[in-house]
Amino acid sequence: MSDETIRFTVSLPESLFKEIELDQKDRGYQSRSEYIRDLFRDRIVDKQWNNSKDDVVGVLTLVFDHHQKGLAEKLIEIQHNDFIHVLCSTHVHVDHHNCLETIIIKGQASAVNEIANKISSLKGVKVARLSRAGIV
Repeated sequence: MSDETIRFTVSLPESLFKEIELDQKDRGYQSRSEYIRDLFRDRIVDKQWNNSKDDVVGVLTLVFDHHQKGLAEKLIEIQHNDFIHVLCSTHVHVDHHNCLETIIIKGQASAVNEIANKISSLKGVKVARLSRAGIV
Protein backbone atom coordinates (compact mmCIF):
# COMPACT_ATOMS: atom_id res chain seq x y z
CA MET A 1 0.00 0.00 0.00
CA SER A 2 1.40 3.38 -1.01
CA ASP A 3 1.86 6.19 1.48
CA GLU A 4 1.13 8.75 -1.23
CA THR A 5 -1.66 11.12 -0.25
CA ILE A 6 -4.59 11.26 -2.66
CA ARG A 7 -6.99 14.18 -2.65
CA PHE A 8 -10.59 13.72 -3.74
CA THR A 9 -13.85 15.60 -3.58
CA VAL A 10 -17.00 14.41 -1.82
CA SER A 11 -20.46 15.85 -2.31
CA LEU A 12 -22.74 15.85 0.74
CA PRO A 13 -26.08 17.34 1.67
CA GLU A 14 -25.50 20.49 3.71
CA SER A 15 -27.21 19.01 6.79
CA LEU A 16 -24.84 16.01 6.81
CA PHE A 17 -21.82 18.27 6.30
CA LYS A 18 -22.88 20.38 9.30
CA GLU A 19 -23.25 17.23 11.45
CA ILE A 20 -19.77 16.09 10.42
CA GLU A 21 -18.29 19.50 11.20
CA LEU A 22 -19.90 19.53 14.67
CA ASP A 23 -18.78 15.97 15.42
CA GLN A 24 -15.24 16.72 14.24
CA LYS A 25 -15.00 19.72 16.56
CA ASP A 26 -16.67 17.88 19.49
CA ARG A 27 -14.16 15.04 19.19
CA GLY A 28 -11.21 17.43 19.03
CA TYR A 29 -9.94 16.64 15.53
CA GLN A 30 -7.59 19.31 14.24
CA SER A 31 -8.56 18.70 10.63
CA ARG A 32 -11.48 17.41 8.62
CA SER A 33 -9.07 15.10 6.77
CA GLU A 34 -7.99 13.26 9.92
CA TYR A 35 -11.61 12.91 11.01
CA ILE A 36 -12.60 11.40 7.66
CA ARG A 37 -9.52 9.10 7.64
CA ASP A 38 -10.60 7.70 11.03
CA LEU A 39 -14.13 7.08 9.75
CA PHE A 40 -12.70 5.18 6.78
CA ARG A 41 -10.33 3.19 9.01
CA ASP A 42 -13.24 2.15 11.23
CA ARG A 43 -15.23 0.92 8.22
CA ILE A 44 -12.22 -1.02 6.89
CA VAL A 45 -11.64 -2.67 10.30
CA ASP A 46 -15.33 -3.67 10.43
CA LYS A 47 -15.13 -5.18 6.93
CA GLN A 48 -11.89 -7.07 7.66
CA TRP A 49 -13.30 -8.27 10.98
CA ASN A 50 -16.52 -9.59 9.45
CA ASN A 51 -14.71 -11.26 6.53
CA SER A 52 -11.91 -12.81 8.59
CA LYS A 53 -11.35 -16.55 8.50
CA ASP A 54 -9.29 -16.19 11.68
CA ASP A 55 -10.68 -15.71 15.16
CA VAL A 56 -11.63 -12.19 16.13
CA VAL A 57 -11.94 -10.43 19.47
CA GLY A 58 -14.84 -8.18 20.36
CA VAL A 59 -16.10 -6.33 23.40
CA LEU A 60 -19.83 -6.40 24.02
CA THR A 61 -20.94 -3.55 26.27
CA LEU A 62 -24.36 -3.78 27.87
CA VAL A 63 -26.59 -1.65 30.03
CA PHE A 64 -29.51 -3.57 31.45
CA ASP A 65 -32.18 -3.53 34.13
CA HIS A 66 -31.03 -6.06 36.72
CA HIS A 67 -34.58 -6.20 38.11
CA GLN A 68 -35.78 -7.80 34.86
CA LYS A 69 -36.91 -11.28 35.92
CA GLY A 70 -34.60 -14.04 34.66
CA LEU A 71 -32.29 -11.72 32.70
CA ALA A 72 -29.13 -12.40 34.72
CA GLU A 73 -29.64 -16.15 34.32
CA LYS A 74 -30.19 -15.81 30.56
CA LEU A 75 -27.03 -13.72 30.20
CA ILE A 76 -24.99 -16.35 32.02
CA GLU A 77 -26.60 -19.21 30.08
CA ILE A 78 -25.84 -17.62 26.70
CA GLN A 79 -22.22 -16.98 27.69
CA HIS A 80 -21.76 -20.57 28.86
CA ASN A 81 -23.61 -22.38 26.08
CA ASP A 82 -22.46 -20.66 22.92
CA PHE A 83 -19.61 -22.16 20.92
CA ILE A 84 -17.34 -19.19 21.38
CA HIS A 85 -14.87 -18.24 24.03
CA VAL A 86 -15.82 -15.63 26.60
CA LEU A 87 -12.44 -14.42 27.81
CA CYS A 88 -13.83 -12.36 30.69
CA SER A 89 -16.67 -10.15 31.79
CA THR A 90 -16.97 -7.21 34.13
CA HIS A 91 -20.18 -6.30 35.90
CA VAL A 92 -20.78 -2.87 37.45
CA HIS A 93 -23.81 -1.68 39.39
CA VAL A 94 -24.51 1.77 37.93
CA ASP A 95 -27.55 2.59 40.05
CA HIS A 96 -30.52 0.88 41.72
CA HIS A 97 -31.95 -0.39 38.41
CA ASN A 98 -29.09 -0.41 35.92
CA CYS A 99 -26.02 -2.54 35.49
CA LEU A 100 -23.23 -2.15 32.99
CA GLU A 101 -21.44 -5.25 31.79
CA THR A 102 -18.56 -5.74 29.37
CA ILE A 103 -17.98 -9.15 27.85
CA ILE A 104 -14.76 -9.84 25.93
CA ILE A 105 -15.43 -12.51 23.31
CA LYS A 106 -13.10 -14.46 21.01
CA GLY A 107 -14.22 -16.65 18.11
CA GLN A 108 -15.32 -16.61 14.50
CA ALA A 109 -16.87 -13.26 13.57
CA SER A 110 -20.23 -14.82 12.74
CA ALA A 111 -20.38 -16.51 16.17
CA VAL A 112 -19.36 -13.32 17.99
CA ASN A 113 -22.03 -11.37 16.07
CA GLU A 114 -24.58 -14.08 16.87
CA ILE A 115 -23.98 -13.97 20.62
CA ALA A 116 -24.11 -10.16 20.55
CA ASN A 117 -27.46 -10.32 18.76
CA LYS A 118 -28.84 -12.93 21.19
CA ILE A 119 -27.89 -10.83 24.18
CA SER A 120 -29.02 -7.50 22.74
CA SER A 121 -32.48 -8.87 21.99
CA LEU A 122 -33.12 -10.01 25.58
CA LYS A 123 -35.93 -8.22 27.41
CA GLY A 124 -34.40 -5.76 29.87
CA VAL A 125 -31.25 -5.01 27.83
CA LYS A 126 -31.34 -1.26 27.22
CA VAL A 127 -28.08 -0.83 25.29
CA ALA A 128 -25.87 -3.41 23.60
CA ARG A 129 -22.86 -2.36 21.54
CA LEU A 130 -20.28 -4.65 20.00
CA SER A 131 -16.85 -3.12 19.47
CA ARG A 132 -14.75 -4.99 16.93
CA ALA A 133 -11.40 -4.99 18.67
CA GLY A 134 -9.16 -7.08 16.42
CA ILE A 135 -8.28 -10.17 14.45
CA VAL A 136 -6.16 -12.81 16.20
